[in-house]
Amino acid sequence: MAGRALTLLFALLPASASAYSHTHPVLAWSSHHSKALSSPAVVQGSNAGSHAMASALYTHGDICEHDAVVVIDHAGLHASDLRSLSPSCHVAKSISSSPSSLQLAYVEAGDHHANPFHTLAHGLTTRCGSRAVSHSPDLGTLEIDAGKGKHVVSITLPALEDDEEGASRKTSVSEHESWLSQELSKIEAAFSNYLVIYSGSPGSLLLHARQSTESSSTFKEAVTPADASPSGGILKRYQLLTPGLILALLITLFVLLPIIFVGVSALSSIQSPLTNEIPKGFSAEEKKNQ
Repeated sequence: MAGRALTLLFALLPASASAYSHTHPVLAWSSHHSKALSSPAVVQGSNAGSHAMASALYTHGDICEHDAVVVIDHAGLHASDLRSLSPSCHVAKSISSSPSSLQLAYVEAGDHHANPFHTLAHGLTTRCGSRAVSHSPDLGTLEIDAGKGKHVVSITLPALEDDEEGASRKTSVSEHESWLSQELSKIEAAFSNYLVIYSGSPGSLLLHARQSTESSSTFKEAVTPADASPSGGILKRYQLLTPGLILALLITLFVLLPIIFVGVSALSSIQSPLTNEIPKGFSAEEKKNQ
Protein backbone atom coordinates (compact mmCIF):
# COMPACT_ATOMS: atom_id res chain seq x y z
CA MET A 1 0.00 0.00 0.00
CA ALA A 2 2.76 2.42 0.97
CA GLY A 3 4.70 1.43 -2.15
CA ARG A 4 1.77 2.34 -4.38
CA ALA A 5 1.35 5.68 -2.61
CA LEU A 6 5.02 6.52 -3.12
CA THR A 7 4.88 5.52 -6.78
CA LEU A 8 1.81 7.71 -7.33
CA LEU A 9 3.39 10.68 -5.58
CA PHE A 10 6.58 10.49 -7.62
CA ALA A 11 4.54 10.14 -10.80
CA LEU A 12 2.51 13.27 -10.02
CA LEU A 13 5.44 15.35 -8.81
CA PRO A 14 6.77 16.46 -12.24
CA ALA A 15 3.29 17.51 -13.39
CA SER A 16 2.60 19.34 -10.13
CA ALA A 17 5.97 21.06 -10.16
CA SER A 18 5.25 22.54 -13.57
CA ALA A 19 1.69 23.55 -12.64
CA TYR A 20 2.70 27.22 -12.31
CA SER A 21 4.71 27.43 -15.54
CA HIS A 22 3.17 29.43 -18.43
CA THR A 23 0.63 31.00 -16.09
CA HIS A 24 -0.10 34.60 -15.14
CA PRO A 25 -2.45 36.41 -12.75
CA VAL A 26 -5.72 38.01 -13.78
CA LEU A 27 -7.47 40.69 -11.72
CA ALA A 28 -10.77 42.32 -12.57
CA TRP A 29 -13.05 44.71 -10.73
CA SER A 30 -15.91 47.08 -11.52
CA SER A 31 -17.46 50.18 -9.99
CA HIS A 32 -20.95 48.65 -10.25
CA HIS A 33 -22.19 45.09 -9.94
CA SER A 34 -21.11 43.19 -13.03
CA LYS A 35 -22.83 40.01 -14.12
CA ALA A 36 -19.96 39.38 -16.52
CA LEU A 37 -17.41 38.89 -13.73
CA SER A 38 -19.67 36.46 -11.87
CA SER A 39 -20.68 34.55 -14.99
CA PRO A 40 -20.15 30.75 -14.82
CA ALA A 41 -18.86 30.87 -18.40
CA VAL A 42 -16.05 33.22 -17.35
CA VAL A 43 -15.13 31.01 -14.40
CA GLN A 44 -15.10 27.92 -16.61
CA GLY A 45 -13.09 29.81 -19.20
CA SER A 46 -10.44 30.64 -16.61
CA ASN A 47 -9.93 26.90 -16.07
CA ALA A 48 -9.39 26.41 -19.81
CA GLY A 49 -6.93 29.28 -20.18
CA SER A 50 -6.68 33.03 -20.58
CA HIS A 51 -7.86 33.02 -24.21
CA ALA A 52 -11.06 31.14 -23.37
CA MET A 53 -11.62 33.39 -20.35
CA ALA A 54 -11.18 36.58 -22.41
CA SER A 55 -13.56 35.28 -25.08
CA ALA A 56 -16.21 34.39 -22.50
CA LEU A 57 -15.87 37.78 -20.79
CA TYR A 58 -15.97 39.87 -23.97
CA THR A 59 -18.97 38.02 -25.41
CA HIS A 60 -21.05 38.33 -22.23
CA GLY A 61 -24.18 40.42 -22.66
CA ASP A 62 -23.44 42.60 -19.63
CA ILE A 63 -19.98 43.75 -20.77
CA CYS A 64 -21.35 46.64 -22.86
CA GLU A 65 -23.24 48.07 -19.89
CA HIS A 66 -20.02 49.65 -18.64
CA ASP A 67 -19.16 53.12 -19.86
CA ALA A 68 -15.45 52.29 -19.84
CA VAL A 69 -13.59 48.98 -20.05
CA VAL A 70 -9.94 49.28 -19.08
CA VAL A 71 -7.62 46.49 -20.23
CA ILE A 72 -4.15 46.50 -18.64
CA ASP A 73 -1.40 44.33 -20.12
CA HIS A 74 1.65 43.76 -17.90
CA ALA A 75 4.02 41.29 -19.57
CA GLY A 76 6.09 39.19 -17.20
CA LEU A 77 3.82 39.85 -14.21
CA HIS A 78 3.69 37.05 -11.61
CA ALA A 79 1.33 36.44 -8.73
CA SER A 80 4.24 37.01 -6.33
CA ASP A 81 4.62 40.55 -7.75
CA LEU A 82 1.06 41.38 -6.77
CA ARG A 83 1.58 39.95 -3.29
CA SER A 84 4.55 42.28 -2.82
CA LEU A 85 2.34 45.35 -3.30
CA SER A 86 1.20 47.32 -0.28
CA PRO A 87 -2.38 46.66 0.91
CA SER A 88 -2.91 50.43 0.74
CA CYS A 89 -2.05 50.69 -2.96
CA HIS A 90 -4.69 51.78 -5.45
CA VAL A 91 -5.20 48.35 -7.01
CA ALA A 92 -5.66 46.61 -3.64
CA LYS A 93 -8.10 49.22 -2.34
CA SER A 94 -10.07 49.20 -5.59
CA ILE A 95 -10.55 45.42 -5.45
CA SER A 96 -11.51 45.43 -1.75
CA SER A 97 -14.14 48.16 -2.26
CA SER A 98 -15.50 46.86 -5.57
CA PRO A 99 -19.00 45.32 -5.64
CA SER A 100 -17.79 42.78 -8.23
CA SER A 101 -14.26 41.47 -8.52
CA LEU A 102 -12.31 38.49 -9.80
CA GLN A 103 -8.89 37.44 -8.51
CA LEU A 104 -7.07 34.56 -10.19
CA ALA A 105 -3.42 33.94 -9.36
CA TYR A 106 -2.58 31.28 -11.97
CA VAL A 107 -4.35 31.29 -15.33
CA GLU A 108 -2.91 29.10 -18.08
CA ALA A 109 -1.49 31.16 -20.93
CA GLY A 110 -1.55 28.31 -23.45
CA ASP A 111 0.27 28.78 -26.75
CA HIS A 112 -0.55 32.48 -26.94
CA HIS A 113 2.45 34.74 -26.26
CA ALA A 114 0.31 37.87 -26.55
CA ASN A 115 -2.22 38.88 -23.92
CA PRO A 116 -5.65 37.74 -25.22
CA PHE A 117 -7.44 40.36 -23.09
CA HIS A 118 -5.43 42.98 -24.96
CA THR A 119 -5.60 41.49 -28.46
CA LEU A 120 -9.35 40.74 -28.33
CA ALA A 121 -10.25 44.21 -27.04
CA HIS A 122 -10.64 45.57 -30.59
CA GLY A 123 -13.64 43.27 -31.05
CA LEU A 124 -15.18 44.76 -27.93
CA THR A 125 -14.98 48.27 -29.38
CA THR A 126 -16.89 47.15 -32.47
CA ARG A 127 -19.49 45.24 -30.51
CA CYS A 128 -20.19 47.97 -27.94
CA GLY A 129 -19.62 50.92 -30.27
CA SER A 130 -16.90 52.20 -27.99
CA ARG A 131 -14.02 54.55 -28.65
CA ALA A 132 -10.66 52.77 -28.63
CA VAL A 133 -7.86 54.45 -26.69
CA SER A 134 -4.31 53.07 -26.37
CA HIS A 135 -2.06 54.29 -23.59
CA SER A 136 1.35 53.57 -22.07
CA PRO A 137 3.90 55.48 -19.98
CA ASP A 138 5.73 56.79 -23.06
CA LEU A 139 2.61 58.11 -24.83
CA GLY A 140 2.13 61.14 -22.62
CA THR A 141 -1.34 62.30 -21.55
CA LEU A 142 -4.28 59.91 -21.40
CA GLU A 143 -6.88 61.14 -23.90
CA ILE A 144 -10.33 60.24 -22.63
CA ASP A 145 -13.59 62.14 -22.89
CA ALA A 146 -16.81 60.84 -21.36
CA GLY A 147 -18.74 63.15 -23.70
CA LYS A 148 -17.62 61.05 -26.68
CA GLY A 149 -19.43 57.94 -25.49
CA LYS A 150 -18.14 54.62 -24.23
CA HIS A 151 -14.43 53.87 -24.13
CA VAL A 152 -12.22 50.80 -24.32
CA VAL A 153 -8.87 51.87 -22.87
CA SER A 154 -5.92 49.55 -23.53
CA ILE A 155 -2.97 50.26 -21.23
CA THR A 156 0.39 48.59 -21.80
CA LEU A 157 2.84 48.62 -18.90
CA PRO A 158 6.59 48.05 -19.36
CA ALA A 159 7.48 44.37 -19.30
CA LEU A 160 9.12 42.81 -16.27
CA GLU A 161 12.26 40.79 -16.90
CA ASP A 162 12.28 37.16 -15.79
CA ASP A 163 15.81 37.49 -14.44
CA GLU A 164 15.00 40.64 -12.47
CA GLU A 165 14.49 39.64 -8.83
CA GLY A 166 14.67 40.89 -5.28
CA ALA A 167 14.61 44.58 -4.49
CA SER A 168 15.10 45.61 -8.13
CA ARG A 169 11.97 43.77 -9.30
CA LYS A 170 9.95 44.99 -6.32
CA THR A 171 10.96 48.57 -7.11
CA SER A 172 9.93 48.18 -10.76
CA VAL A 173 6.53 46.74 -9.81
CA SER A 174 6.00 49.56 -7.30
CA GLU A 175 6.86 52.21 -9.90
CA HIS A 176 4.52 50.64 -12.44
CA GLU A 177 1.69 50.50 -9.91
CA SER A 178 2.27 54.11 -8.86
CA TRP A 179 1.95 55.33 -12.47
CA LEU A 180 -1.02 53.05 -13.09
CA SER A 181 -2.87 54.33 -10.02
CA GLN A 182 -2.66 57.89 -11.36
CA GLU A 183 -4.08 56.88 -14.73
CA LEU A 184 -6.85 54.81 -13.16
CA SER A 185 -7.80 57.76 -10.97
CA LYS A 186 -8.30 59.85 -14.13
CA ILE A 187 -10.53 57.16 -15.64
CA GLU A 188 -12.54 56.78 -12.43
CA ALA A 189 -13.08 60.54 -12.31
CA ALA A 190 -14.34 60.61 -15.91
CA PHE A 191 -16.55 57.49 -15.85
CA SER A 192 -18.83 56.37 -13.03
CA ASN A 193 -19.47 52.90 -14.47
CA TYR A 194 -16.24 51.17 -15.43
CA LEU A 195 -14.65 47.72 -15.57
CA VAL A 196 -10.91 47.13 -15.13
CA ILE A 197 -9.07 43.98 -16.29
CA TYR A 198 -5.46 43.72 -15.13
CA SER A 199 -3.53 40.69 -16.34
CA GLY A 200 -0.04 39.50 -16.99
CA SER A 201 1.20 37.75 -20.09
CA PRO A 202 4.18 35.55 -20.96
CA GLY A 203 7.00 37.28 -22.78
CA SER A 204 7.95 36.14 -26.27
CA LEU A 205 11.47 35.49 -27.54
CA LEU A 206 11.50 38.89 -29.20
CA LEU A 207 10.49 40.50 -25.96
CA HIS A 208 13.30 38.80 -24.05
CA ALA A 209 15.81 39.88 -26.70
CA ARG A 210 14.69 43.47 -26.30
CA GLN A 211 14.72 43.25 -22.52
CA SER A 212 18.35 42.15 -22.51
CA THR A 213 19.41 45.66 -23.58
CA GLU A 214 16.98 47.82 -21.64
CA SER A 215 15.47 48.01 -18.17
CA SER A 216 11.92 46.88 -17.42
CA SER A 217 11.23 50.27 -15.84
CA THR A 218 10.75 53.16 -18.26
CA PHE A 219 10.05 55.55 -15.42
CA LYS A 220 13.65 55.75 -14.19
CA GLU A 221 16.59 55.41 -16.57
CA ALA A 222 19.72 53.84 -15.13
CA VAL A 223 23.11 53.26 -16.74
CA THR A 224 24.89 50.06 -15.66
CA PRO A 225 28.44 49.06 -16.64
CA ALA A 226 28.53 46.25 -19.21
CA ASP A 227 30.75 44.08 -17.02
CA ALA A 228 28.80 44.65 -13.83
CA SER A 229 27.81 41.48 -12.04
CA PRO A 230 24.92 41.14 -9.56
CA SER A 231 25.85 41.47 -5.94
CA GLY A 232 24.28 40.15 -2.79
CA GLY A 233 25.34 36.51 -2.75
CA ILE A 234 23.70 33.41 -4.17
CA LEU A 235 20.17 34.43 -3.14
CA LYS A 236 20.53 37.57 -5.24
CA ARG A 237 21.98 35.78 -8.26
CA TYR A 238 19.69 32.75 -8.39
CA GLN A 239 16.10 31.89 -7.51
CA LEU A 240 16.47 28.91 -5.20
CA LEU A 241 12.95 28.47 -3.86
CA THR A 242 11.02 27.81 -7.05
CA PRO A 243 7.38 26.60 -6.92
CA GLY A 244 8.48 23.08 -7.90
CA LEU A 245 11.09 22.92 -5.13
CA ILE A 246 8.64 24.25 -2.53
CA LEU A 247 6.08 21.62 -3.59
CA ALA A 248 8.69 18.86 -3.35
CA LEU A 249 9.68 19.99 0.16
CA LEU A 250 6.05 20.10 1.31
CA ILE A 251 5.36 16.60 -0.04
CA THR A 252 8.53 15.29 1.63
CA LEU A 253 7.78 16.87 5.01
CA PHE A 254 4.05 16.22 5.24
CA VAL A 255 3.55 13.05 3.16
CA LEU A 256 6.69 10.97 2.72
CA LEU A 257 8.16 11.40 6.21
CA PRO A 258 4.86 10.55 7.99
CA ILE A 259 4.52 7.41 5.81
CA ILE A 260 8.07 6.35 6.65
CA PHE A 261 7.51 7.06 10.35
CA VAL A 262 4.30 5.00 10.43
CA GLY A 263 6.02 2.14 8.58
CA VAL A 264 9.01 2.05 10.94
CA SER A 265 6.72 2.22 13.97
CA ALA A 266 4.63 -0.67 12.63
CA LEU A 267 7.73 -2.81 12.05
CA SER A 268 9.13 -2.08 15.50
CA SER A 269 5.84 -3.08 17.16
CA ILE A 270 5.96 -6.62 15.71
CA GLN A 271 6.92 -9.14 18.46
CA SER A 272 8.95 -12.26 17.77
CA PRO A 273 7.26 -15.68 18.41
CA LEU A 274 7.86 -17.65 21.62
CA THR A 275 10.92 -19.90 21.63
CA ASN A 276 10.99 -23.62 22.52
CA GLU A 277 13.35 -23.17 25.46
CA ILE A 278 12.38 -25.15 28.61
CA PRO A 279 11.52 -22.76 31.44
CA LYS A 280 13.56 -22.90 34.61
CA GLY A 281 12.25 -25.23 37.38
CA PHE A 282 10.30 -27.38 34.96
CA SER A 283 10.29 -31.11 35.80
CA ALA A 284 9.00 -33.59 33.25
CA GLU A 285 8.61 -36.34 35.91
CA GLU A 286 6.36 -34.18 38.06
CA LYS A 287 4.35 -33.17 35.03
CA LYS A 288 3.89 -36.88 34.17
CA ASN A 289 2.73 -37.82 37.68
CA GLN A 290 0.12 -35.10 37.61
